[in-house]
Amino acid sequence: MQKNNNELFTTMPVGKAVARLAIPTVISQIVVILYSLADTFFVGQIGDPNQLAALSITFPIFTLLTAVANLFGIGANSVIARSLGKNDQDTAKKASAFGFWASFGVTAILAIILGLFMKPILTFFKADELTFSFSARYLLWVFVIGGLPTVAGLILGHLVRAEGKTKEAGIGLSLGGIMNIILDPIFIFEKGDTIFNGALTMPFGFGMDVSGAAVATMLSNTISMVYFFVLLARIRKHTVLSIHPKRFSLERKVSFDTCAMGFPAAVSVLLVSVSIAVLNGLLLGHENGNILSAAYGVTSKCGTIALHISIGIAQGVMPLIGFSYGAKNHKRVHQVCSLSFKILWIFSILFLIIVQRMPAAIAGIFTPHEETIQVAATFMRCWSWCVIGMSLFNMYNSVFQAVGKWKASLLLAVLRLGIIFTVLSFVMDAIWGVKGLMWVQAVTDTLAFVIAAVLYARFKKSVIQEAAQAPAAPAPATSNRIIAISREFGSGGRTIGKQVAAKLGIPCYDSEIIDKISAETGFAKEYVAKYGEYAISDSLYSNALAGRTYNGQSDGDKLWLAQKKAVTDLASQGPCVIIGRCADYILRDIADYLTVFIHASDEKRAERIVSIYGQREDGPEKRLQDKDNKRKAYYELYTGTVWGEAENYTLCLDSGVLGTDRCAEIIQSLY
Repeated sequence: MQKNNNELFTTMPVGKAVARLAIPTVISQIVVILYSLADTFFVGQIGDPNQLAALSITFPIFTLLTAVANLFGIGANSVIARSLGKNDQDTAKKASAFGFWASFGVTAILAIILGLFMKPILTFFKADELTFSFSARYLLWVFVIGGLPTVAGLILGHLVRAEGKTKEAGIGLSLGGIMNIILDPIFIFEKGDTIFNGALTMPFGFGMDVSGAAVATMLSNTISMVYFFVLLARIRKHTVLSIHPKRFSLERKVSFDTCAMGFPAAVSVLLVSVSIAVLNGLLLGHENGNILSAAYGVTSKCGTIALHISIGIAQGVMPLIGFSYGAKNHKRVHQVCSLSFKILWIFSILFLIIVQRMPAAIAGIFTPHEETIQVAATFMRCWSWCVIGMSLFNMYNSVFQAVGKWKASLLLAVLRLGIIFTVLSFVMDAIWGVKGLMWVQAVTDTLAFVIAAVLYARFKKSVIQEAAQAPAAPAPATSNRIIAISREFGSGGRTIGKQVAAKLGIPCYDSEIIDKISAETGFAKEYVAKYGEYAISDSLYSNALAGRTYNGQSDGDKLWLAQKKAVTDLASQGPCVIIGRCADYILRDIADYLTVFIHASDEKRAERIVSIYGQREDGPEKRLQDKDNKRKAYYELYTGTVWGEAENYTLCLDSGVLGTDRCAEIIQSLY
């Protein structure tokens, strides 16, 4: 009896599917939160509002590094993913080299400009005699000296993720965050200093104050960069990624496509930087501006928590929305969006209540300075009303990105922070002064949310009309008798399938499916052969996000849909044997079929693959494990069914015990 489990991207219960994708993303965002809070938290323990204000002043400048990494990293990621789908490894190598060295060059130029013109730049950002020294020393370490390793680590993370190694990318970026948290107190405080409201006395330290936070950040990002260099060296024989200078190319399909794909992501980061600079500059222009700036820094860090958690939920469901939309499963798109909006409503309301009830306590976590705490508490009460609009806006934006409407996504981002926020900052400052500036974010996100909701309503209406005009027709049932053979790597399943087909006088489809999919999709045969049954990673979450472009759908998703169609078409043509390709699951409701799973002991399979394929440097046991894990991951990703579980098949045969000839005879007798 075939176990009727559901596919993750098509029929798995929406709640379970959303949880599978969103929870890991939220967890990764929590790591980002801890990383972003570290400097503000530990510098705040010093009790000097001028040093906290210095962090607020320098943040927009430091954010330029993220914008550069997004421009070239996310852009190269997309080019690499699409090149792999065409089996164009040369372009993939050129894109990775271009992304790395272009970002390196731009960062070096920015670092030199900042080093030469530090004073006028910081003066432009409203640094005064109380904050200039702190700001200059912080930027010297994190940007002028540390800019290159920071960008290198970020862009290498994007490149590694392009090959589906999201776990390795996450480890590298998390390593930098963890090291920053560890190193911050060591470099900021000196021996004998007390932190955590006197709960801990530092046994040692360098006592560098805010400069220590910069040194810790620089060293942490360097460690992250070194991790990625080591990773690339380790996988160099099995990767299309290359950062060798000779691979650098200015070909249009490399340079232009990389910049075009990364531009929206870079603009989004730049807009955040501009909005922070505008508001912070206006606050510094008022009496006690440094206290106001410090309070704003604390408030914005509190806001970082809500921002990243909402982004984690919204981006986590992007692959699910993109896949469902691409498959014309509009009902599922609506269900996923509806559930996600409900989750974000609940989260944002709870977050708002917590901040409204205890703003002073939250501010006190970041600084012991009483005046800063009181101002920050007032700031938080005003600011926190943005959480609902901001969370829902992020969800709307992710929906537009997932379905390929990147222009709407970019328009919303520009409207929110580039126009609405900037205009309101000056208008509300002129009318209500500091109090008006405290409410700018809440008013901005509320207006942006309303605009996004209107655009989403129009999009939803168009989807409903499209669904009504072209209802998806179910695959036609066939009475043809089909044998679907699944197998462990090296068990001889392909050989058995061909023997059965020859005995019965019916076709056996194996490489023929590859040819058919390649002809219909344009994917290279090598790509179809490599990824038509094997996942990029053995991690469900890594595979769910691997190689996704701005439209939320990966080449793997497109290949899966093409594979379903090819298997269904072949089954409709007449009785046949189909090897692998998840045919046992694809045909479960539309064909009269016999499902078989071929397996054998590791020893027997190792002997077989060595005799057939020859010895490889990794050894037969490692090859068996790697192939089976990735075949299992692929099967479970797109079917939701457990690969190799006996109850999911009509027949399970041990070819190591029975032999391939006897297995073929048994299958033939049951046909």
